[in-house]
Amino acid sequence: MAETKQDIWSLKTWLLAVRPWAFSASIAPVVLGMALAVYSGHKINWLLFVLSVAGVVCFHAAANLLNDCFDHMRGLDTEVYSTSGAIVRGLLDERHVFRAALVFLGAGTACGLILVYACGWMVLLLGALGTLLVLAYTRAGVCLKYAGLGDLAIFISFGILPVLGSYWVQVRELSWLPVMWSLPVVSYTVAILHANNWRDMSTDTAKSCRTMASMLGPRGSGIYYTILLTGPFVLVVAYLALEFIANRPHFSPLTSLLVLVSLPMAVKLTKVHRDKDAALLLVLDAKTAQMGLVFAVLLTIAFLTGRLLEKFI
Repeated sequence: MAETKQDIWSLKTWLLAVRPWAFSASIAPVVLGMALAVYSGHKINWLLFVLSVAGVVCFHAAANLLNDCFDHMRGLDTEVYSTSGAIVRGLLDERHVFRAALVFLGAGTACGLILVYACGWMVLLLGALGTLLVLAYTRAGVCLKYAGLGDLAIFISFGILPVLGSYWVQVRELSWLPVMWSLPVVSYTVAILHANNWRDMSTDTAKSCRTMASMLGPRGSGIYYTILLTGPFVLVVAYLALEFIANRPHFSPLTSLLVLVSLPMAVKLTKVHRDKDAALLLVLDAKTAQMGLVFAVLLTIAFLTGRLLEKFI
């Protein structure tokens, strides 16, 4: 139900629509890719780094706008939440949001084409795949989000692709390093999506929308959310063990254990209960984004300091 009249020139309205609080989920992989390049002994081209960040933010904004637009068209978005809901509030209509999404897609494509010119065909391949996933995620008609494949689409487009792409832009070579280290970070990105779908599970089920949350049910969703939040810590420890046991030099710095500082924050979020913590569930996606940002920052610092320590030890 609309709260007020439309105001398409309000910055506050558009900030609500694009949901910038979630941009950390797309920026963090790019920053991590840069840090991995530094850890591998390469110098950073900061102009290309800025273009990479700008590109992924534009595509993320477009994805958020398209998601809201098509969800509203399907009758899924009917509730007003503090972290989103520009259309359902009546502040914007589907036409304005769709046009804005096209603008952001155009800007992201422009950044991508500059990177293709500077860094070669691999950027085009990764960018094209990411764009297809963003468009297929919530398009009109049959789309990945409503076919139970939304988590997988986000896992690839907001995790593996941006980390690998950011690494390639700086290094110009393929490596398993950015692929493996994208997994802990993208786990939190998927957790943001799942927190949103967990909250909307009843509405989605009633509208025949098959998200991972609706397929798993309340109990299964809680377990899945716990795995997404705690799994990254298990991976970090496993990677460090691989460094020593398999003698894989420059794969995992000892400083990566710095991420354990954020473990209590993750454990606290895993205790959320759908029925008992209804107020927290309403903003759980934003809380999860904060957790993911903390983890990604700590991991980035770990690789940057790990490189410095190797120089002096």
